[in-house]
Amino acid sequence: MKLMQNTLTMRIEPAQGKVYSIDVDVEQIGLSRHAGRDIARTRADLETVRHGGCAIHDAAGVCLKSRCLLTNERAIEVQGPQTSGEVEFVAIRHAGELFISVGSDHNDRSIDQMWTEMLGKVSDTAKSKQMAPAVVATTAWRYEDIKAHWDGIALNSYVTIDDRRVAYQAFTLGDLLDLEYYLALGDWLSADGSVLFGGSNHLLPTIPSHVFQMQRSAEGVVFPDDFQFEMIDSILSRRIEHAYTIHALEPPGSLSL
Repeated sequence: MKLMQNTLTMRIEPAQGKVYSIDVDVEQIGLSRHAGRDIARTRADLETVRHGGCAIHDAAGVCLKSRCLLTNERAIEVQGPQTSGEVEFVAIRHAGELFISVGSDHNDRSIDQMWTEMLGKVSDTAKSKQMAPAVVATTAWRYEDIKAHWDGIALNSYVTIDDRRVAYQAFTLGDLLDLEYYLALGDWLSADGSVLFGGSNHLLPTIPSHVFQMQRSAEGVVFPDDFQFEMIDSILSRRIEHAYTIHALEPPGSLSL
C-alpha cells in the first residue's frame, strides 16, 4: 500500500564547509510525550493526573502523527480557533545522517482532555496533535556538529498580542530528554525519512493573563494567530528562525467538535 507522499526541502548549514540542500521524503513523524529531563518529577505529575480520574500515558514516550501533516510553510489552517504552538527541537534522519532543526508541534487545545463512553476519561495529546499541522523550519544543522554542546542550545518562542511581540517560551535543550534517549527507545529513528519532535517546556510566567497558557477554559482567553520560534547555538554563533500564521476555518468563539 502506497501512502501519501510528503517531501520537504531543507537547507543544511554545517559547522564547516558549504551550505547545501536536501530533499527529505517524510516516512514517519514521532512526537515526544512528557519530555522533561527529570523523568521522576514528570511521573509524579502524571500520578496527580491519574488521581484526578484520567488515564494518561507514562513518561516518556513517542506518539505518531500522519506524515502529510509536516510542513515548513509559513501559514497553516486549523479547524477551530482554540489552538496553539510549542517550540521543540526536530530530529530528521536523511541519507543515514541525523539533522537537527527547530519546529512547533501545533495542537488543538479543545480536545486535550476528553471523555467518551468507550474509553472513559483520557488525558492525551495524540488526537489534538493530529488535528493540526506540525511546522519545522527550513534550515537544519548536522547533529554531529552540536552533539558535544547539546544541552546549552536555547529554544525560544513568541506570539503577537495587540500588535506587540510577547515572549512565550524560553529554555535550553538541557531541560529536555536528549536525542540519545530517543535513539535508545528503538530503531525507528534509524530509518531515512523519520522525523522526531522532541517535546517542549513550560510557558513563561510573564505572559499576559488573557493569553492562552494551558487554561482548561477558553472563556475570555485569546489564542494567538501567529507563532514565532528560534533555536540558538551560542557556541557556534548561529541561529535558526521560523514563523507561521494560523488560520481557523471556524470563526472566533466557535465550539465545533
